[in-house]
Amino acid sequence: MTYAEKWLKLIAIIHIVGGLLLPLIVFTPVSAPYFEHLLEVFPQSNLTSIKFLIGVFGPTVASWGLLFYYAAEKAFEGRTKKDWWFLLVAILVWSIMDTAFSLYFDVMSHLWINGLVAVLFVTPLLIYRPTFTEN
Repeated sequence: MTYAEKWLKLIAIIHIVGGLLLPLIVFTPVSAPYFEHLLEVFPQSNLTSIKFLIGVFGPTVASWGLLFYYAAEKAFEGRTKKDWWFLLVAILVWSIMDTAFSLYFDVMSHLWINGLVAVLFVTPLLIYRPTFTEN
């Protein structure tokens, strides 16, 4: 197993665990600065609604992590250019759409969070790109 495969699977596992914990984390002080930021951006909202929306988003994050783990497993088994592009496009669809939507609503924290996570995903893919063949 290559460094890139291990790294991508680790990040996928972090998404799985984080997504499963997110419905619980919304009730801890750890999330308070994030919710304060969201309440500034959406002053017409209330904390309960925001906690619900973020908490219910957790299982979606966990599911994406599971699917990405499986996709990385299969991509590094096949190592075709199609496999590589599949992983890259999955990352870009999420990062570009999520970030653009967040910026539209002035949720600037997502620019930094998404940017960091996208770099963590894309960097090993770019480094190992030459190992994916035409087949």
